Amino acid sequence: MRVDTIDERLALFRQMMIRAGFDPQFPLIPDEALRAGAQRCLGCQSGEECRDWLRQAEPGAPVPDFCRNAAHFAEWAAGQVTVEQDALDEAVHSLDR
Repeated sequence: MRVDTIDERLALFRQMMIRAGFDPQFPLIPDEALRAGAQRCLGCQSGEECRDWLRQAEPGAPVPDFCRNAAHFAEWAAGQVTVEQDALDEAVHSLDR
């Protein structure tokens, strides 16, 4: 079965973001960057491979090399972790005061 609709592609984009450890609702990434990521996904030639990987990959498996957004997802997830860690550090420090 081919992956050939915009809705299917955007669902794969969202699922892959989540698998990469990035919360799509996290307000860290500018809209332009998310749109560019969605465009990369829409133009990808590996839709079926992506769908199959998402169905079969073990939890915690790294985003596959065929994903045109792999580096971006890793960067976004790392940025999210940094922001969350900074917020946690600030909360802990405020308790110490």
